[in-house]
Amino acid sequence: MRLFKIFPVITQFVLVLGYSSSQAQTPANDLNWQLDSVKSDEFNRDTVNTSLWHLLDCPSGDCCNYGGGTAYEKGNVSDSGGLLRLRIDGPGYAPIPCNRETYATGAVVTDSGNYSYGYFEIYAQLPGYYYNGNPIGQKFAPSFWTYYGKFDTTCMIIHNEIDILEPNGRQYANANTNVCGWWFQNGHCGDYKVGQYQFNSPVPLFAGFHKYAAEWTSNSIVFFFDDLPFFENYNSPTMTMNPQKVVIAPGVDDTADHFVGTPPFPLYMNVDYFRHYTLKLDCGTSAIILDNAGLASYVYSVKSDITFGSGNDTISLNNSDVKYFRAVNSITINGTFTAPLGSELGLIPSGCH
Repeated sequence: MRLFKIFPVITQFVLVLGYSSSQAQTPANDLNWQLDSVKSDEFNRDTVNTSLWHLLDCPSGDCCNYGGGTAYEKGNVSDSGGLLRLRIDGPGYAPIPCNRETYATGAVVTDSGNYSYGYFEIYAQLPGYYYNGNPIGQKFAPSFWTYYGKFDTTCMIIHNEIDILEPNGRQYANANTNVCGWWFQNGHCGDYKVGQYQFNSPVPLFAGFHKYAAEWTSNSIVFFFDDLPFFENYNSPTMTMNPQKVVIAPGVDDTADHFVGTPPFPLYMNVDYFRHYTLKLDCGTSAIILDNAGLASYVYSVKSDITFGSGNDTISLNNSDVKYFRAVNSITINGTFTAPLGSELGLIPSGCH
């Protein structure tokens, strides 16, 4: 008998055999995720869904915040042609000056702050242009992030934030860089960025649409670009944060150098969809899979415990199978479990949340 056990507080196991896709636990291949259609938006309406999104507007006070010298105008936001279109206008368009360089852009934030653990994803084309044959993104600060803040009379005492896409105007100079990370407030009027990572795309991010995503659970955070993980953190207490709002907001960074050449304003950050997934939970149930028939009929969700085989059983994947299993307490293999060349197997400890 061969026994293989995984304990949630220790590790996770992902095995990719052969030359199949190396995509990690994205909803595209992990059937434990389910789409939260109420909190997601495919942007296929004629107008912005204002029951989900608040349109930031400078005349209402949304001036010069996220992107430096940026005044947000609701007129720069539209939902048309299956896209959320966030327009960036050149200097001089903002109605209210901010005592620095001011540009008008469009931005949206969810009205409710009840987005908690899950998988957050947009499919978007970022702003930028070519100048003398070179891709340029300098001064533009495209962003997709989540946040929660609580203030007392003098300062912010709680600051939870996950930056899925947030390069500043210098980091985005070549229009191919994403900077991700997350913030945690220490409760004493001081906050700090717990983790940060920079990723460079081989192609300009304005030349086409790409996926920007993060998986956030109670003990992990993983950032993805086009379904591939590029920055991961596990077993960190700072993953336990408050439910948050979601922001999609291109800005113009007034701390960066001047534009290169003359940008062909207006420019846009176009978003094809925003999707929020949650894990399917059946944490009070233990599952026993004895054979290939049981493997084929398995109903994916986070279980209490999962056991493969009873000691003398043989269970095998096909060479094209992609299977991810999640459990709170343990995953045990009794007998022989075969994962052939070309298959992908994930055994993932998961909290029940």
